[in-house]
Amino acid sequence: MQQDEIMRDGSAPEPAGGTAAAPEAPSAAPKRPRRKWPIAVAVVAAVLVVAGAGFWTWHEQPSFCNAICHSPMDAYVEGYYQDASLSANAHQAANVTCLQCHEAKIEDQVHEGLVWLSGDFETGKDGLLTTVGVRSDEKMCTANGCHDFDEVVAATENWGGQEGVNPHESHQGHAIDCSNCHGVHQQSVMYCNTCHDYEVPEGWAQPQRAADAS
Repeated sequence: MQQDEIMRDGSAPEPAGGTAAAPEAPSAAPKRPRRKWPIAVAVVAAVLVVAGAGFWTWHEQPSFCNAICHSPMDAYVEGYYQDASLSANAHQAANVTCLQCHEAKIEDQVHEGLVWLSGDFETGKDGLLTTVGVRSDEKMCTANGCHDFDEVVAATENWGGQEGVNPHESHQGHAIDCSNCHGVHQQSVMYCNTCHDYEVPEGWAQPQRAADAS
């Protein structure tokens, strides 16, 4: 009867022989390990970006050209830096890099790489390629505002003091590439003198005359 009254009061009856045991505290939830992979991914991405930027900067330097392809590129890079008689060296003095003239097209670079790996090319005694596919024409030389062709034409008007003579405005029009005369990586040749007898710039060579070649 007494037990029923206590229970009606809302209190639990004491167990026989002592005080009721205190309830156990709930166990703490296990800590989840912190995810570190986002940090690792971010670090790797940052390293790749920095490395890629560094590689691209190096790729734009002339030293990249012969870093691997020593033959035939050594001769070209050495001339660019060291041979004051070459137009390439004049470009170097003007802070013009290789890629500002030779556009880095992926298909061309793949082709050049395959040719180099196969060894399917020949060089002369000077170390330069005996067969060159790239020709410097007006479009190439005036790209990005490098040369103003109107200024070039004006600068060579009445060449050598001869009235009406202008190597850059010849009777052949613009059919002649710049590289027919201007040897950027080798000695320049006064191509007009294949037929004519014009003044030859200092350091330039005379071509084989058409009459002698026939």
